[in-house]
Amino acid sequence: MNKNWLIVYVILFSILSCQKNTPQKLYSKIVTAPGPEDIVLDKANNRILVSCDERRTGMALQAAIQQIDLNTDICTALPIVNMPSIPFHPHGFDLQKVNGIDYLYVINHYRDSAYTNAVLQFEIKASQLEFVREYKHPLLISPNDITVLPNGAFYFSNDKNSSNILEMLYSPYGGSVVYCNGATTWQKVDSIIGFPNGLYDEGDALYLATSRNYAMYKYEMQSDGTLKNRKRIAAINGMDNIIDNGDDLIVSVHPDEIKFALLSYFPETLSPSKTYAINKQTGQARLIFDDDGKKISGSSTALVHGNDLYLAQVFDGFVLKIANYKY
Repeated sequence: MNKNWLIVYVILFSILSCQKNTPQKLYSKIVTAPGPEDIVLDKANNRILVSCDERRTGMALQAAIQQIDLNTDICTALPIVNMPSIPFHPHGFDLQKVNGIDYLYVINHYRDSAYTNAVLQFEIKASQLEFVREYKHPLLISPNDITVLPNGAFYFSNDKNSSNILEMLYSPYGGSVVYCNGATTWQKVDSIIGFPNGLYDEGDALYLATSRNYAMYKYEMQSDGTLKNRKRIAAINGMDNIIDNGDDLIVSVHPDEIKFALLSYFPETLSPSKTYAINKQTGQARLIFDDDGKKISGSSTALVHGNDLYLAQVFDGFVLKIANYKY
């Protein structure tokens, strides 16, 4: 055999062998309650917790914390015990072990005439959530996402400075970040931000994803909860929630703000969804998922588990799973 043809044969054989051995991506929809806006991995119970709420006006109110069994991909309701008689409309949430106990901290919007908001703390158990306490404060203005420290303190983002949705037009940089020490100390630790959204803390670093600042910020957390040395580490617009994945932060993005806004009123709107892996140290961003809205419209959270990718969303009632997905 001619030497050149032998080289070509070896190359083609190698390419075909790689293609044959590479598992195919498999897309499936895991049915949930409406509006599975945030998801978090509950390692101790081999499941994904899902924060669900019907967010479209005119629809019957439905809200719950649900669970996706990682063995079966079946989603079921997770009962809540000892819950006081208050309206329950969960939004962003975070799981944290505090003093050896796993807790779920949940942003709760009452949806009442006073625009009451709160943070609810639940103890996580295998078969249920047990209500622990409710945090309320005037600085809970328009809370979006939350991150909890190992000592029980937490930070949350206010996406605007009032309950009026029109503020995003006439005061687009009215957002803020607030710190609570888990007791009586509350303080605004950053402000004048364009729609601050997802939060994640690690060591002495706090990361904030913004929707309108073309920025993911990294701060140095101080012992009193204040923040120093804000640094822009990535310049992407339309960012939503953050999930940790080793050296990277996995961030969902709404690349078309107009279509995402229309999705609230017109369910047939296709709002494109992107997901990036952003390196915590360098800020280098890699696009790991890109869809025009046909597979999932308005994706809000992305979670990597093994070789699988789970995508949550703001409105429709399913989590998209991409099996055999490895970025």
